[in-house]
Amino acid sequence: MGGGDRFTASPAPRRVLVVGGGPGGMQPRRAQILDLLAWYEGQLQHHQVELRLNTSMEADEVASFGADAVVIATGSVPDGNGFQRFGPTPGRIAGMHNANVWSVEDVMARTCRPGKRILLLDDGGNWRGCGTAWHLAEQGYQVTLLTPEGMVGKELVRSAADFPLRMTLKKLGVAFITDAAIGEWHADAATIVDLLDGSERREGYDALILATPSVAETTLFDALAGSDLELHAVGDCVAPRWAVHAIYEGRKLGISL
Repeated sequence: MGGGDRFTASPAPRRVLVVGGGPGGMQPRRAQILDLLAWYEGQLQHHQVELRLNTSMEADEVASFGADAVVIATGSVPDGNGFQRFGPTPGRIAGMHNANVWSVEDVMARTCRPGKRILLLDDGGNWRGCGTAWHLAEQGYQVTLLTPEGMVGKELVRSAADFPLRMTLKKLGVAFITDAAIGEWHADAATIVDLLDGSERREGYDALILATPSVAETTLFDALAGSDLELHAVGDCVAPRWAVHAIYEGRKLGISL
């Protein structure tokens, strides 16, 4: 027989409330995420897990739910500051209070209406930034992808997806600025800093899209901390990381419960 975890029914069934439905809450190569979600939905239905979609919960609702254990899997949210690992100033890009700044989550949720010329700051070098640039370019936007790395899609090298990705982005007309950071956002332009020689230049753009680190969403967990509830946290609400970490934490906790 192969290795891996084995699941057995608990001798003392418990009522568990899981708040959040991402990889940590439910237990992803990007293109397979829809298949993964469909599989999870089928498994949850098979095991008679009650699903309440498009539903938020406040601390008092969780406290009065009557669960034996509560698992918080509320994920992470954009920090709104444009944190750059190699930025000229720590913590926040100057000019974040100016107009026309959105996160990649805003783009994919279709809650923003950026202008034609887009500067996308990709601090991660993965699908979050590169995939959003691809999506925007296909929608007809003029996209410039800026990264502090020496190449676009650096974190995708291990899957050999980086070179085909760059080819596709080039064919779509996406411009690349590497070894760079944003010194300041001016609502209609950006001061771009060359990280190799420290020089600066100003270029005009209609919108700034941020693919920068997120921060843990701990509002609900903090509100319930110190209560009599048996409380657990998994996934990005502990610390933003890869989906595989959230999956591991959710699986490990599920077995223990």
